[in-house]
This record gives sequence, C-alpha cells and structure tokens, in this order.
Amino acid sequence: MSSTTQNDALPLSLVACAGPSRRHPSERIDPIRFLQAVTASLDLSAVLGTLSQCLHDTVTLSGWEYRGPDNSQTLRDGQCEHHRIEYDLTCNEHELGTLTLMRSQRFSAAEQTRIAGWLSLALPAIRNALYVAQITRQLERDPLTGLGNRRALTLQGEQWLADCVRHEHPFSMLVLDLDRFKAVNDTHGHPVGDRVLGCVAETLMAVTRTADLCVRLGGDEFCVLLPNTDLDAAHECAARIRQALTQRCIETDAGQRLHIRASIGAATHELGMTLEQLYQRADSALYAMKQASYAPVASWSRRDSDRYTPTVPPLPTVPRSLASDARAGG
Repeated sequence: MSSTTQNDALPLSLVACAGPSRRHPSERIDPIRFLQAVTASLDLSAVLGTLSQCLHDTVTLSGWEYRGPDNSQTLRDGQCEHHRIEYDLTCNEHELGTLTLMRSQRFSAAEQTRIAGWLSLALPAIRNALYVAQITRQLERDPLTGLGNRRALTLQGEQWLADCVRHEHPFSMLVLDLDRFKAVNDTHGHPVGDRVLGCVAETLMAVTRTADLCVRLGGDEFCVLLPNTDLDAAHECAARIRQALTQRCIETDAGQRLHIRASIGAATHELGMTLEQLYQRADSALYAMKQASYAPVASWSRRDSDRYTPTVPPLPTVPRSLASDARAGG
C-alpha cells in the first residue's frame, strides 16, 4: 500500500498469496472473533458497522463514510472532522468503493498500518455484501424501464410506511396509467410501445425526488411512493409529471409523432391503513377519472361519512404554445 497525504485516497488491495500476510492487526482485538463478527451478516451496513466499531476501538474515530463503486451508494456514521484518510478498496481486482475515516487529529503511520490490517481482513466480507446487494437490486428492478418492480414496491413501501407512522410523517402514493396505450401497441407495434414506456420512466425519474421510489407495476401502469409528502404536495408532484409528459413525444419509423397522455390517482396514508389499502385508494381515484373521461389528477378524500368522493385539484397553467402542440398531437 502506498500513501501520499491524508487527504488523498490510499489504494488498499487484497490478493491471494501463498505466504502469510505482513499486516498485523492490533493485538487488543482477536482477529478470529473479528472475522466471525464481520462475516456474520451479508448486509453492507452491518458489515461496515462492525468494521467501524473495530477501527474505533483500535485507533479512535469520529466518523466514517463509505462510497460504493461508481458512487452507487453512500453510507456514513459519526461526525465529520478536518483530518481524513481515504482508502480505495479492491479485492482480487474487484473495485469495492472508497472508505473515508475521520477524526480531529492526524492518523499516525502506526495507526495507518493497524487500519490497513483490519481492512484487509474485512475486504472479502465487503465484497460479499456488495454482491448480495447487486443481486437484490436486480430482483427489485424492472428490466425494461430500469424502475423498481412490485417486489421493490412491497419491500421499500412497507419500510417507509412503518417509518412514517412511527414518526407521524405523511406518506402518499401516486398511481399512473397511460391513456390509449393499447392503441399504440396495436397500431405501431410493441417496440414503439416499449419506447413510450421508457420515455415515461425517464420522465418520472427526472421529475421526482431522489428520495422517492418510481415503480412499473406492469403493462402501462406505474406507481410513485412519496415519503414525507402530504396530499397537496402529492397533487403538485402529479401535476408536474403530467405536464412533463405533455412535452415528450415518440417519433415512429414512419415519422409520426406520438404524444404521451396519462391519468394519475393520488392518495395519502391514514391511520391504520396498510400499503395495499393505500394503493387501492389511489387506484380507485385513477379509475374514477378514467370513467369520467378526465385525464388530470384525482384523489380520494374523506367526508363526514365512510363514503369517499374523488376530488380533482386544479392543474397548473400550460403555456399556449404547449397546449397548441398537445392538441395537434391528438
């Protein structure tokens, strides 16, 4: 391992070798017990938590930050401090990301040696956790659009719902359905329909927050989970989505421009409601608008009785040129 300054990334690699390792972890912690602890879980946050606790006991840390390969994910804990040391982690030529350790005073050469020893022991566990996370992401991803799928909706949605209930934060859902999408497939073929779905997915990702979850439920039906979002804010998000979609179009091989239209139902969680019930509420609002021949945003709101009535919030003003283009697209 070569080192420069404590503000530069230090390469740290683990390669197979026949001889014993020259890096020796601190004698205050049993390496065997550490290996048992760090490999006990395949969850990356748990692996890094075990590693950081060991490093804190060895050299004393104020905080740490981990950035995955290609900045695919970021995990951190503790406090940010002025003195930092970074390690580029690799295991048998596999890039595992970057680990930054922080504290209020510089790391000595002896401390860096001890850190390198513990990291060498932890690298296989980090690699295994990253591999499991990659497989999990693939299982929760829609292969056509790259959005989440129903599995992602269930797993992430249940967790977010529980968090919002615990902290008494609002939690909303949008259900989106494309208008006359079947006619697109029947007239222009499924490849064009797939391009339309991809365009919708790109729009959803561009309009929503990074904290939201965009899901393709199947066919031309999409869903957006909005944590920490009340019904008014959900309406605003839905209106932005619809307006953004009106600005997108797909051109066929024959040169015909296909404009995208969508109907959206919105619902907000109420006490005692399950994730499935929240989805049914938003889907019912969507269906009501379809039946009423609308294409705006609809939501379910509770009145004095148990009967639910669809309400349609006002849409933002569309520029005249955009409206003319939309009418021309039919």
